[in-house]
This record gives sequence, C-alpha cells and structure tokens, in this order.
Amino acid sequence: MASSPSKHIPYLDGWRGLAIIAVLVSHFKATDQFTWLGGFGVQLFFVLSGFLMGNLLFIKKVPLKDFFVRRMSRVFPTFWVFVMAMAAYAAFLQPVHYVATRAELLSTFTFLCNYFPVDLNIWHRAWPIGHLWSLSVEEHSYLLLAAGAVLVANLKNRYAGAAFLLVSTGVIMAINAYYPSHPPAGATPWFLRSESAAIGLIAAAAYRVTAASTQAKWIRETSPWLPVLSFVMAIACYSIFAHKRLQYTVGPLCLAYSINHLERMPQMIRTLLAGRVMQWFGVCSFSLYLWQQPIYYAVIEGRLPHIAGLAAAIAVGALSYYLFENPMRLYLNRKWSERRALTAPVALAVPAAQAPMV
Repeated sequence: MASSPSKHIPYLDGWRGLAIIAVLVSHFKATDQFTWLGGFGVQLFFVLSGFLMGNLLFIKKVPLKDFFVRRMSRVFPTFWVFVMAMAAYAAFLQPVHYVATRAELLSTFTFLCNYFPVDLNIWHRAWPIGHLWSLSVEEHSYLLLAAGAVLVANLKNRYAGAAFLLVSTGVIMAINAYYPSHPPAGATPWFLRSESAAIGLIAAAAYRVTAASTQAKWIRETSPWLPVLSFVMAIACYSIFAHKRLQYTVGPLCLAYSINHLERMPQMIRTLLAGRVMQWFGVCSFSLYLWQQPIYYAVIEGRLPHIAGLAAAIAVGALSYYLFENPMRLYLNRKWSERRALTAPVALAVPAAQAPMV
C-alpha cells in the first residue's frame, strides 16, 4: 500500500489519467461497444478520491480548514466558470436554445443537481451539465468524511475511524440493494444519488483507514497479482455483458481493493501508469472532464465527427487547465498560505539561562 499518498506519486496521477481516458473513449467512440467505460471511469475517480481523502482526514488528520480550502481552490473556480459558460451557451448558442430555471441554476451551483429539481432528470440534455452528478457525489462524500473525522477524533479510539467508514460502506450497500426495487421519488435515476453512488469512494477510504488502524499484515500486504485480478473483475462488472446491479455493488468494491494495493501491483503496471502521457491526462483530468460535455453533446447530435470531437475536447480541457484552473488554484493556495503565516502565533524566545532541561 502507498505509504504517503498525500505526496506526489506519479502512478496515482496515471490512475486519474486512466479514469479520464475511459470517460473520453466512452463519449467519443464510434460505436456503442465501449459505452460502459463512462461509468467505469467515474468509479476510478471515486475510489482514488476515497483513498486519498481517507488518508488525509483519518490518518494524517489534516485540519478541516486546510482540507476544504485545498478542495475548493481546485474545484470551485473552474466549476463556477463552467456552469456560467454553459448557461450562456444553452441560452444563446446551442442549436435548441434553453434557459435554465432559477431552481436548476441554484441546485447546480450548490452541488444538488442529482436531487433537485425533483421533476427534472439531470440527464435531460437540455444543457450540457449531465456529468455534474459525479461532482455532487464527491462533494457530498467529502462532507461525510469530514463529519466522520470530527466524530472519531472526539472518541479517541484507534479503531473508531475504521468502524465509522465500514458501517458507512455497509449502509450504502444496503441502500443499493433496496433502491432497485424501491426507487426514491425524483426524475433523476437513483444510482446517481450520493447515498448510492458513493459506494466506491467510501469503501476505498474504509479499506485505507482499516489497514492503517489494525496494522494487520494480511490486510496491508498481498500478492502483486490479487489487485490486478480485482481490477479485471471490476472491468467484468462494468462491461456490456454484466448485470447492471454489479456496477453498484461488487465492481466499486473491487476497485477500492485495487487502488489500496496499487503500490504492490507489478512494476510494469505502475510504470505504465507513471508514463508522461498518463500523468498529463491525470493532471488535466478535472478540466478535461468538465469541458468535454458540450462537445460530447455535439457529437451525439451529429454536429461534429467523433475524432474531431475528441481532439476538441482535449484541446479545450488543456486550455482550461493551463490558462485558468491551475493558475487560480496556485493563487488561492498561495493566498491561504500567506494568511496562515500572518495569523500563526509567534513563539517567544526563551533566554538560554531559563530554557528548560530536556
């Protein structure tokens, strides 16, 4: 298992790169054969987030202010610009004009679009925000993980974090068993709701924290080929031939296991993930994921060829990353660091004669 996933680890960027490549292939392929790669790619994002956030909040115990500032500096500016741009695009530029309602705009800006408005399916395609359900799932999961970290910190028990996350995973599994036959009200499908879709993210965090708290060798160490087998099983669960319920139960759990043992996978796999191309896609993945959606709609509506659409999506996403997302993230993080330095208490120097013996 990766010992310090908060540091820059190239093959984790490559895992993220694999995730966005899967989404792009799903959206810009010429046939329906690889449609399943979209859900698979999103789940790759989810389990990586759970692995990293579980480590930050429950193991490293990063202060919540720092945690949320870092998350917001990366997500919020680019996200808000995208939503405003898509609202303008839908109202004035797309072939069939659409003016988003006040309720729809509010729910989108506040990461509630997979719940509200209840009478409007987020996949209605009137404007290109159908993919934002996954960002809502991530933001809601961060709130749950942060609340859990505060709770277990007060309990002061080394197993409390693992217990909280394992129980949370069990609850989500129960929901995913219940919802198919008893779907909740609302036009958006039940499997896009956070209490269902977060299964892989929470499971990855649960495994990470359980392994760290128990120090059990059979959990921390494994054959290099077991996480590979688990990854292959996940692919089988998402493939075109698989039963759909496997995508909300077994598949995410397999990926949660694989990401937690990625460091133990064969070296050739980690080398492939750490390649420059894979890392580049991983670094640019957020902007790529956001801005590919209107171009994807243009492709499926026949207004743009598949290959041209793919090239345009990569180009627009890269421009977004280099011209706005990354500069804004660095600027906000720098300002936060400067503010922390100004407000940090200054230690008073103790004269040598009065210095305590240690």
